[in-house]
Amino acid sequence: MNTRMPDDDTLQAYVDGQLDEARRREVDACLAAQPALAARVAQWQRDAAGLRAALAGGLSLPPPARLDPIAIRRTRRARTRRRLALCASLVLAIGLGGVGGWQAKSARVAAAAPPMDDALTAYRIFATDRMRPVEMDASRGPELQAWLSARLGRPMSLPDLQPFGFSLLGGRMLATPDGAAAMLMYQDDAGRRISFYVRPSSRFVDARGTRRDDGLALRYWYRNGYGFAVVGRADDPRTLEVQQAIPPAV
Repeated sequence: MNTRMPDDDTLQAYVDGQLDEARRREVDACLAAQPALAARVAQWQRDAAGLRAALAGGLSLPPPARLDPIAIRRTRRARTRRRLALCASLVLAIGLGGVGGWQAKSARVAAAAPPMDDALTAYRIFATDRMRPVEMDASRGPELQAWLSARLGRPMSLPDLQPFGFSLLGGRMLATPDGAAAMLMYQDDAGRRISFYVRPSSRFVDARGTRRDDGLALRYWYRNGYGFAVVGRADDPRTLEVQQAIPPAV
């Protein structure tokens, strides 16, 4: 899936909810495939939420320095200069090392990424989105399952997490370097969320593991050319219960 690299203005419009549906999906796909960019956008979203909360509460205290409009514009100009410098360095690298050397380097960088890191990135982006966490909601159950399965290229099950207090919100499709990924999002009565993520992958064979990352708990496994992951809050004991309940054979 080819997506246009969003510029800073487009990313700001994405954070502010001002993009049309088609462009928003393009940005979603780009963020899912680029964890570093997704982390930067997630920080902007937290900043924006903090500013809205401050304005809604009528606080008289001055806003944090990073929310000052002058500081924001200065930061955006600095980001633009850094991106231009990065582009220049990439051109130089290609000229000196050749396309083959650059592709080999890219492959090494991709191989060094932690397993199923994109599942964590997708959770950080969409579990915090209170407006559009899914593309198709759970009310269209059979249609949702058929839609995800067709685009993923394998049968997509919809695990029942009601015994743990989580109801299915729905699902969405994401882009990865290996093909389309599918994510199911669940939510409890308090608004806490947990995700089930599936993507094609030939990187590992029958590998599995767990790790924690910035307050999130990830359990992943690989089977028959696909990677699977369950992501939730590390401080919620139900996350581990759900991760253990979904069988690796799914």
